[in-house]
Amino acid sequence: MLSLSNILENLIKAFPLGCFCPPDPNIETIEQLQSTLDDLLLWISSAPISASLKLQLQEAINNVKEQLETDPFSCCDTLQSLETLLRILTTIVNTIGLLNLSQKVNLLGLLQELQTILTQSLFCLSCEEEPPSFAYVANIMSDNVSVIDIASNTVIATVPVGVNPSSVAITPNGNFAYVTNANPSSNNVSVIDTASNTVTATVPVGGIPNDVAITPNSNFAYVTNAGSNNVSVINTVSNTIIATVPVGVNPESVAITPNGNFAYVTNAGSNNVSVINTVSNTVIATVSVGVNPGSVAITPDGQHVYVTNGGSNNVSVIETIGNTVIATVTVGNYPSSVAITPDGQHVYATNFFSDNVSVIETVGNTVIATVTVGGGPQGVAITPNGNFAYVTNGDSNNVSVIETVGNTVIATITVGIFPFGIAIQ
Repeated sequence: MLSLSNILENLIKAFPLGCFCPPDPNIETIEQLQSTLDDLLLWISSAPISASLKLQLQEAINNVKEQLETDPFSCCDTLQSLETLLRILTTIVNTIGLLNLSQKVNLLGLLQELQTILTQSLFCLSCEEEPPSFAYVANIMSDNVSVIDIASNTVIATVPVGVNPSSVAITPNGNFAYVTNANPSSNNVSVIDTASNTVTATVPVGGIPNDVAITPNSNFAYVTNAGSNNVSVINTVSNTIIATVPVGVNPESVAITPNGNFAYVTNAGSNNVSVINTVSNTVIATVSVGVNPGSVAITPDGQHVYVTNGGSNNVSVIETIGNTVIATVTVGNYPSSVAITPDGQHVYATNFFSDNVSVIETVGNTVIATVTVGGGPQGVAITPNGNFAYVTNGDSNNVSVIETVGNTVIATITVGIFPFGIAIQ
């Protein structure tokens, strides 16, 4: 069996000197890459790495192999899948405990050489880069929203809003951010134009608006009003209320199914979840969960709903067909918020009183990692490519950036006072 060093050297040799785009000039490059990837799969079997990293590496390898076999062949998609593979390999090299310094430096050097080759190929092929991405952070005690450039992890704008902004949601078309201002002196929603990062509208809603979610077509925003036990439905074209839906006691959070047909609302005061039909804007089911349910997120396939129960230190998993709880996952102390990766494989739950984040694998619903972050982690959001989780730390006035491959904090960004909700464009 080849060593990891030999495998990386073979990967480098597999690339042509010119622009990477097999099968032209020849199919030899594809065959060499496939053979080397098979060697890497064999290496995994005895590699001294965690089961989670093994699984992630296997998935990345298989994704590259699928791209190599796709007809018609996409040079850019293949290169981007190889970049994901390199990122996982870099994490592995940095976490293998049996390597001495010389071995580690050698492997990282080979990975850097590979990355340079991929970057050059992406450039010469004029592959489309991912669109710019921004995180919007509601700072509940400084009455503003911090805008973070995901590429540089720096704050590029600070937008004044209402009093005690608690949550933020971005329209799927990326044009607007809706911010709930929870203080009774406000009881409204600020609408931010993301092009200029200025407030262009303010919409009065119910008492103590806590959270907001937007339908996939960007046409409606659903706002939970904790003080009036209902949900306001905003038409985002006119920014007017078109419906008010009574729900349970102290509604905290809301999420919309991917097909836009249902809104799931957590009711912290009645320990249940209201299911709203978004066509009729009526409650069609109520699901009992744990104590003080706070945050809610729905898997990309729309089949499961994850709910944090702050008072019982666990997460309820609801199956949307039948609206029944099928699993309960124990996490940290007072889970506050929850987000799901775009591939639906992992759930990130912030634990406010234990200053960490639980990572749940959706297959089996077990915690596979616990990541220490800042003080009082509150909100969490995942980047569109699934590579990073952004966590607001209320007690330390910053945002932790977790790389989802390896689940390590790679950056900390200072924002406003007591950052609460977060959304990523």
